[in-house]
Amino acid sequence: MTAQPRARRPGLKAVAELAGVSVQTVSNVVNQKVHQMSAETKLRVEEAMRELNYIPNSQARGLRVQRTNTLALLLLDPDPLYLADPMTALIVSGVGTVARQNGYMVLVHASHPDQLDRGLFLPILQNRADGAVLLLSGEPSMRDSYIGEAEKLTSNLVVLEDTQRSTVSTVTADNRAGAARLTTHLLAAGHRRIAFLGSAVSWPMVEERFAGYQDALADAGVPYDPALAMFEGEWHASSGGRMATRLSDVPNPPTAIIAGNDLLAVGAIQALRSRGLRVPDDVAVAGFNDFDFAELTDPPLTTLRVPGFDIGRRAASLLIEGIEGRETAPVTERLPVELIIRGSA
Repeated sequence: MTAQPRARRPGLKAVAELAGVSVQTVSNVVNQKVHQMSAETKLRVEEAMRELNYIPNSQARGLRVQRTNTLALLLLDPDPLYLADPMTALIVSGVGTVARQNGYMVLVHASHPDQLDRGLFLPILQNRADGAVLLLSGEPSMRDSYIGEAEKLTSNLVVLEDTQRSTVSTVTADNRAGAARLTTHLLAAGHRRIAFLGSAVSWPMVEERFAGYQDALADAGVPYDPALAMFEGEWHASSGGRMATRLSDVPNPPTAIIAGNDLLAVGAIQALRSRGLRVPDDVAVAGFNDFDFAELTDPPLTTLRVPGFDIGRRAASLLIEGIEGRETAPVTERLPVELIIRGSA
């Protein structure tokens, strides 16, 4: 059988024709020579590049160095204060530490998870980064679409969630097993009405935590009650407080609450105490991540320690190994977590 010729990828001319500009204008955008270009023209060229999945050919640009020595950290997060989130900050710090040690920079770029936005990949499309770490939120099908789009653009990719795609490297924490251990701890203390709190936007690590919670209930023969699972608001203490208040008003309220992260847990504790309920005597409360403030709450927070900084470090290490040709086969890593028992549960 005769091998089919590989389809030629679109070049500057195709982008120029779609955008209605000259080839030189497209070249100027690719090389970031846009100081005399209108914002409308630049946007039109970038949209054409995204539509065509145009990837600049660094070898065709004379003496330009092919590597940028820059890692892209690409995030989908609905919160405009996404970098203030303690887990995101830990992951970014881990990526940044390894990048600095290896002579790389980090470019952080974010988008909203409500629809597929190829603008998230501009650092790759514009050849401003050698590879990417993906930290995604949103519905699983949407996240998978983003991973698929990223695979079209670069082979240097690390995803911070489990995926059915065997062609990409992943780094995660053992959230599901950890959540099961945390739930089992509450079950062993005699709790049977255990609630679970999360945010309105889905996150892969929280999906795993919720699954582990359900696993432990099933193993103990305790029926799962959908009325005790709430996914509202964002990862703010105020969201945890609102959900805990609503739960305390149901006819058969929970005697324990598992919050999807420590911020929600702190909000839940404050709301319960404002209603005259004692933690843990009336309602036990536990969280996830073991942020620095967890041991300083009143009472100190029982939580599952998740190694966000190490997740970032491993992701950056794997990405750099791929960029530099020291690792080519996809790698799947799941880092251990630790149950930290304190006074709240």
